[in-house]
Amino acid sequence: MKIVKYVFLLIILAALALTVFIATQNGKYTVEQQKVIYAPRAVLYGYVNDYENWQNLNLLTGTDSTATYTLSGNTAGKGATMAWKKDGTDGTIQTITATDNDSIRQKAVINGLNSDIRWAFKDTVGATKVTIKINGELSFTEKAQALFEHGNIDRTFEAGISRGLDNLNVFLVSDLKKFDISVKDIVLKNGAFYLGHTITSTKAEVNKIAAATFQKLFAFTKKNKIVVAGAPFILYKNFKKGRDTITYTLSIPIKEEIYTMPGSEYEGGRLMPFNALKTSLKGDYSHLSKAWDAAYKHIAEKGFIENPALPYVVNYAKNINDTRRPSNWVSDIYIPIGPALQTPADTLQVPVPQLTPVTAAPATPNRSATATPASGKTTTTSATTKPNKTAAPATAKPATTTATDKTPAKQKAKQKPAPVVKKDSLKEFR
Repeated sequence: MKIVKYVFLLIILAALALTVFIATQNGKYTVEQQKVIYAPRAVLYGYVNDYENWQNLNLLTGTDSTATYTLSGNTAGKGATMAWKKDGTDGTIQTITATDNDSIRQKAVINGLNSDIRWAFKDTVGATKVTIKINGELSFTEKAQALFEHGNIDRTFEAGISRGLDNLNVFLVSDLKKFDISVKDIVLKNGAFYLGHTITSTKAEVNKIAAATFQKLFAFTKKNKIVVAGAPFILYKNFKKGRDTITYTLSIPIKEEIYTMPGSEYEGGRLMPFNALKTSLKGDYSHLSKAWDAAYKHIAEKGFIENPALPYVVNYAKNINDTRRPSNWVSDIYIPIGPALQTPADTLQVPVPQLTPVTAAPATPNRSATATPASGKTTTTSATTKPNKTAAPATAKPATTTATDKTPAKQKAKQKPAPVVKKDSLKEFR
């Protein structure tokens, strides 16, 4: 019996020792990993920030494909949440703060374990370095579970983070490579009022500058309660295929025309309708140069006459605000074809035929000559002439457009007639 008592006492002592050992263990843990991913920072940030994409990462849920997910109504940004359940495990995660293209902070509860998750995104040469850090503190039970079941909580999290970052890299890099280019027909590019910011830079910097500037423009319209009327676009003012440095206006279409003070950071403007060759790119913006090449090849094959005096437009019809997957983005390029349209100043949507010049009746001294323009309104023009001389006929001028056709008269005579156009099916600016 003494032996049994000694054994029982030893078991109790061992249990107490183990309890003390577990209780005195440092329950705090920090897991940090970094990875360079060959994707633009804005794309990478936008993808991680949206919980709709986390099913592809298996960052915290493991590789079990039977896991079921529940998402909040708003899946991206501050306040967004995601919950998941799989065989024997569950968890929730919520976004606490999200700084555009810079950092994200989240709170997670995984099988009762509270964790603080921080993401950081930094530009590097041709890629983005992403850093993820997970901090937390274990309860006594969690420390015991970590000791007996997992051995080390750090190694458990490290394995999951490493796997998630690998999945993120593979998925995004693969998605960025997918693209499709289609050259449409000659269309009527609808006009629009816009709020914009004009910049001069190299072509290589356009996409990077555009991402930040569009965010500021949208914030400005929201703050000043300006109604946005479509997708953002770039208006090129001195576009030339072989030129590296270009001037362009990053623009957001708005419902009503606005006026800004000279020297303001943002400017109000009006884009008038024009005939253009439309080329669509479905995919990441890095493939836009291929879309431009396809458009110019089509122009050469068809013998279309490009009009560099008119604006060139790239419209981001479906962008990162619509989907975080670059393979689903849609960008439309409009290259102006043929002469400028003679369009009344008060219309943006429907072009009208060129006004027919009207000759006024011969003027007499101290009398007024009356001409009726094509619009149907009566305009009175005062004409004073010398006796025995006939006044020169008055001609109704066509309305002003955003650009003037500067093609020499001899060249115009050799130009082919402008191709038959089809009106762009989109009613608002696209």
